[in-house]
Amino acid sequence: MNKFILQLFLFLAFIPLAILIGYGVLVVAPIFCCFLAINSYKFNNYKEMYTWMGIGVLSFLLALYMLGVI
Repeated sequence: MNKFILQLFLFLAFIPLAILIGYGVLVVAPIFCCFLAINSYKFNNYKEMYTWMGIGVLSFLLALYMLGVI
């Protein structure tokens, strides 16, 4: 088999995997931010808590948009 065709096939096979990983990160990011905000609350660091809550809300809205809900 030609080396170029093999590299092209491997590149095309990587695209769905990258999309799957990207959507996985989008879904997990708000949950991760939620746990970071809870950890900040435990240490009475309210400024950091509100920062993580804001990032979590933005990532949640981005995930909903990318998944086609909004």
